[in-house]
Amino acid sequence: MFKRTLPPNMTFERRNRRPPRDPVNALLSLGYTLLTQNMITACEVVGLDPYDGFLHGDKYGRPALALDLVEPFRAVVVDLVVKALVSRRMVRPRNFTPHGEGVYLSQRAMQRFLRAYTARLETTVTDRRSGVRLSYQKDFELETRKLARAIQETLDSYQPSRTR
Repeated sequence: MFKRTLPPNMTFERRNRRPPRDPVNALLSLGYTLLTQNMITACEVVGLDPYDGFLHGDKYGRPALALDLVEPFRAVVVDLVVKALVSRRMVRPRNFTPHGEGVYLSQRAMQRFLRAYTARLETTVTDRRSGVRLSYQKDFELETRKLARAIQETLDSYQPSRTR
């Protein structure tokens, strides 16, 4: 489905990484890396260990809990930033340099991506359950705090927020 939303000049067959082999995968990898770092920070602010997760398996050096918390935000934060940059032709194939098996983003395109990503984090959304309006950046911390309460208070379940 993601593939059908992209302009024809940006090829994307399937997700690949380490290294990303096409421009869209390079942008997705960059975005998911930044989002994971945001979640690691949220875990540390709240007092949770970002490496002790539920969905992602334990593996030395893998921030499993942060990766668990990333999942609900992938599409609404990173995928939308990538789609917007590519659709508006703010990032084009010429902004990438092949290197070995992968492709790498130019400095100029990196700056555009970082500006768009930061703007997305500042976007105000409304939590569908509580009606609270907050930025995605604040929502990361709110979600992490809700999870911490569920763990500490042994609640029966934890449901991630759904924003609009």
